[in-house]
Amino acid sequence: MPTVSIYSDTASVGNFMRNYLLPVIAELPGKQQPEAEIAVIEMLENARVHGNHEMPEKEITISWELTPEALVIAVKDEGQGFNKIIPKLPPVTAAHGRGLLTLQDMGYDPVFNTAGNQITITIPRRTNYGRYGRMDQNS
Repeated sequence: MPTVSIYSDTASVGNFMRNYLLPVIAELPGKQQPEAEIAVIEMLENARVHGNHEMPEKEITISWELTPEALVIAVKDEGQGFNKIIPKLPPVTAAHGRGLLTLQDMGYDPVFNTAGNQITITIPRRTNYGRYGRMDQNS
């Protein structure tokens, strides 16, 4: 399983996506690619903003494995973690609070480590893939 650590700043996150994960995501069926990209960006941004408190000297560690069945991605930050409960939908005016809900809405089941500073999702390869990670109802 490849593992890369990056600094917790937007340039490093962008470079990592372009140089490492976008080529991996491109191996998924076409309709899955945009949603998988959104899911990974949500995970990285949560680590950068909430876990590492936008401190660029802190690191985010990303591991991934692409198999014939799925893409598994784990993102770990240097934060203290959190209570691992998916929050309720925040008010429309709230600036934060939708990332984990977005992952869940896409059909992914986030798994957290004991400390709450690492999240792992599994993106199954699907040819009958519907919107936001759900199986196409017409299949």
